[in-house]
Amino acid sequence: MEKRKILIVIAAVFVAVAGILFSIKIIMNTRTELPYIIYIPKVKAGTDFWLSVVAGAEMAAKENEATLEINAPEDEMDVEGQNKLILKAIEKKPDAIVVSPNSLVGNLEVLKKVKEAGIKLVYIDSASSEHIQDAIIATDNYQAGRKMGEYAKKNIDENSVIGIVSHVKTSSTATEREKGFRDALGDYESQITEVVYSNSDYETGYQETMKLLEKYDIDVLACLNENSAVGAARAVVEKGLGGKIIMIGFDNSTEEIKLLEAGVFSAIVVQRAYSMGYLGIETAVKSVTQDTWSVNIDSGSLLITKDNMYNPENQEVLFPFYGN
Repeated sequence: MEKRKILIVIAAVFVAVAGILFSIKIIMNTRTELPYIIYIPKVKAGTDFWLSVVAGAEMAAKENEATLEINAPEDEMDVEGQNKLILKAIEKKPDAIVVSPNSLVGNLEVLKKVKEAGIKLVYIDSASSEHIQDAIIATDNYQAGRKMGEYAKKNIDENSVIGIVSHVKTSSTATEREKGFRDALGDYESQITEVVYSNSDYETGYQETMKLLEKYDIDVLACLNENSAVGAARAVVEKGLGGKIIMIGFDNSTEEIKLLEAGVFSAIVVQRAYSMGYLGIETAVKSVTQDTWSVNIDSGSLLITKDNMYNPENQEVLFPFYGN
């Protein structure tokens, strides 16, 4: 009987020790270091849009206690340069890589290597041609394009001549915005004369728009990103057409806002760039630290005109708080 009691005590001690060891193992495996995230935007922050996206990303890293490294190519057309940055990021073995792909197809094979390395992949602003990401945070670019087309449709007739100044032909944002614009025009789509591309460069946007204005008697001009819009507006003003044609811009640089106030732009579609950057990094952190997270977030957009630009809610979007 005494022997049996001893065996019971020994078994109890064994179970207790096993429980303690299991608890220690859990504690040892619990993550103590900060999530390490690398973000690769399309271009070094040279426009108000990307300045705002990056500022939102930095704030999210601070508030979510993540280590954030940001690297970007010098030029939005430099797909190969962005691919090299992605490969370097993989070598550093971060917990997540966040990318704003410069090309719908051109970045795809390198982005697949991120997943092959077991690293979480999150997109901000734009996507690749295949759904390989763990999450995407972006403006619904098709709907943003539709807002432009719906506004234009209310102000044109069967004689209107329409031009499009887009940005990068291989970018998902360009193709989706253009499709939304065309679909919203309905029967008026056939009146689109030509699509020109700024390659996300102000001067190229200016030059291509000058050619467009010299070839056609343009009544409507839809500009699909900040560089395209500002470059096109400079050409329109130089031609003495400011306020004489319906001009719809995209994004909210200081120059665009002044041109909206002056009546050169009839309307602009504004993205929530700061929110996009913030939500992108916040989602990347969640993908590393949580079992579930939102995989498709629309950061939103608004169509703003001179008549409604002074509304408090629109002022907040036009002049986002960033930089601290």
